[in-house]
Parts: sequence; structure tokens; C-alpha cells
Amino acid sequence: MLTENGIGLDLAAVREVFEKADLITIGFATFPERLLIDPRTLPNEGPLVAIVAPVSSVQERYLWLGKHRGNFPAPQGFSFFVWPNSVRWLMESGALEPLRARLAAVSNESDAALDNAMRRLLACEQAAMRGAVTGADGWMTLWEAPNPRPAR
Repeated sequence: MLTENGIGLDLAAVREVFEKADLITIGFATFPERLLIDPRTLPNEGPLVAIVAPVSSVQERYLWLGKHRGNFPAPQGFSFFVWPNSVRWLMESGALEPLRARLAAVSNESDAALDNAMRRLLACEQAAMRGAVTGADGWMTLWEAPNPRPAR
């Protein structure tokens, strides 16, 4: 299927990841934050839905997980992909529904946590877009404002 920006996307593969992976991390093209979902549960610890900083390797993510989910064994499967579209398209496309159903099956709070994370990611994306337009740190504009002429 072609997406909003013309990039091909295998939605069936995305759904399979959302239904089966022990740990899911989604990156976005316009900002560095990642959506991390760990749907695993223990008797007194539910799923994790978090916005996290990027890391430089899988090993670094495992170290992060050990610090934040130390009661859990190492995940059996780790999936990372970059979502090639906008956060809004991810929210409105229905792609999250298998994940939402999976989280709801084990926790009443997970659905709200996912909604909250998606709102925060939408804000990150909007801030990145504003920065791209205005030439904020990390972005360069193609057309800089001309220097004002000195008064004569």
C-alpha cells in the first residue's frame, strides 16, 4: 500500500509486529523520540508504553530495558522500524488497532497510556515541523531572511 508520502508500506507486516513482538520500538523521520511498547506483564507489573530517547545500538536498548524493566527477562523478539509517515496518519490509519487490542487484553490503563503517548508524539512532530520552517536548531532554512540594510 502506498502511504501519504508515496512510500510503500506493508501494513500486514506492521500488524503482525504489533500482534506478536515482545518489544516494539517505532522511530519517526522528523524527530528523534521513539515510541517503545513492551506489552509483557507480570502479576504486579503491566505493559509499558513510553516515549524514549534514541539509542545507538540494540545492546544499549537492552541496558535501558534492564534499568526500567529489570523484573522481566530479556525479550524474545525485538522489533524496531521507522514509521515513514506522520504521527497523525499512524493514529488515523487503524494500524495501531492490533496493538491497542493486545494492550487492552492485559491492562485497563494501557489504552490510555497509548493515547497519551500518541498525543505527545504528535506534539513532538508539530514542534519539529515548526522548527524546520523557522530554521530552529538542527534545521537549516533554504531562504534566510536578508540582513537589514544599514541606515544611510
